[in-house]
Amino acid sequence: MLKISQLVIKNIGPYQEQKFDFSTQTGHPNIHIFTGANGTGKTTLLHALASAFDYFEPNHKEHFSNHFYKRFHFFEDDDKEMAKSYAHIILQKADKIVDKILCYGCKSCHNIHQNYDKTIANNLMVSKTGWAYYFEAHSKALTYYKNAIASKNINHKKFSFAAFAYSGYRFIKSENILLDDSLKFNPLHLALEFVKPKDTAFRLTNWIASRYSKAAIEEMQGNLETAKNYRAALNLFIESINDLTNNEYSIQIETNPWKVGITYGGKILEFDVLPDGLRSILSWLGDLLMRLDELPWEDKSIPITHQNIILFLDEIEVHLHPTWQYKILPLVHHLLPNAQLFVSTHSPFILNSIDNAKIYMLENDNYVTRLTHTLLSDIGNSYTYIYEHILHAKNMFGIETMNHLQKFNQLDLEIAKNNYTNEAEFKLVVKKLASEGEEVMAFISSKLFRLKRITGKDYLNGANH
Repeated sequence: MLKISQLVIKNIGPYQEQKFDFSTQTGHPNIHIFTGANGTGKTTLLHALASAFDYFEPNHKEHFSNHFYKRFHFFEDDDKEMAKSYAHIILQKADKIVDKILCYGCKSCHNIHQNYDKTIANNLMVSKTGWAYYFEAHSKALTYYKNAIASKNINHKKFSFAAFAYSGYRFIKSENILLDDSLKFNPLHLALEFVKPKDTAFRLTNWIASRYSKAAIEEMQGNLETAKNYRAALNLFIESINDLTNNEYSIQIETNPWKVGITYGGKILEFDVLPDGLRSILSWLGDLLMRLDELPWEDKSIPITHQNIILFLDEIEVHLHPTWQYKILPLVHHLLPNAQLFVSTHSPFILNSIDNAKIYMLENDNYVTRLTHTLLSDIGNSYTYIYEHILHAKNMFGIETMNHLQKFNQLDLEIAKNNYTNEAEFKLVVKKLASEGEEVMAFISSKLFRLKRITGKDYLNGANH
């Protein structure tokens, strides 16, 4: 299967130059999670990776996809030898490199363009004219795929892989249903836009009704296998929502008139009034399954969710309660077992929801981001461990309590060294922290026991000698 194996990003967003290796061990999920503070460039990485599969028009036409061009630092070269801003992506099948793609800042039009290189790993040089980059034909499969993105009709084409991008910052809304074959669209069009246009909601609700309608007609005519095929993706969508919400919410399809809504508490709700987290999931997961279902796959014997899929997900935990955050990544991995997933997140619940996903820890220092190290996710780690050691979120309690803990630690060190100048203040701090509950006490009790051994004073119970 086609996979991304490497990225080198230079002078784009907060990156000066950084290399990412996306190799995985046998038996581990092909899931790659970017985590770091705001401003470390997680979204920039996803946009860079998605650009490898995007369509770039020739003749220096502007490329606005995801506004990726706005993240480039340079669009011209002082020495006319090397691109200053670029994303270099390597694609592999098994252990064989099949494509190397360079998105670079073009000095001719101050936009971004692409160069494809199969044989020379670091072919970033411009031609002798100083205006055009060396071009070497890339694989037919990728050329075929990219050209299809710009086609109006791809029904006559066949695909062996596909790439999709989504953000949690999108919502489905209620739409009128119009069952009409003229509503057909190219499922690759805008598939790499993280926040897709509003009309995709219209397509999604009509796709749901259309699949349901066609399946019912085929069943009436005795074509049970055809009916099953029509319902396959729709059933996966319904089952996924049921699993995620523990059957509290379920997709409901009504006829005469046609209506697609969600059942909750015995009532049918329109999409507009649903919780934002559910509207977000319905929007991107439904859109993904719709596009997979509409694509003409090369091997139709493979279920659409088992095809060669590369999926980019940007902060899909947005608006989700922790119980849903914990479920969403395993759900997607179960639904798309052969997919390569690239995920950005701030959520400890996503980081702790699946074993052996590869986590890339990003750190920004003086406005420049670097990859500090990679590690494998471990569902055996506590959320406290993830907060402190992966997300580097040191404030486990409210601001006032954290200030008291900081003062406690300072005075604790003084008293341990037989400096009792601020002992009265220390007793007040201990009293305040003791009133905060068991979790706070767990943080200070060991130090209080140590002080009791050293000084003979029990600051917790007031038995001081």
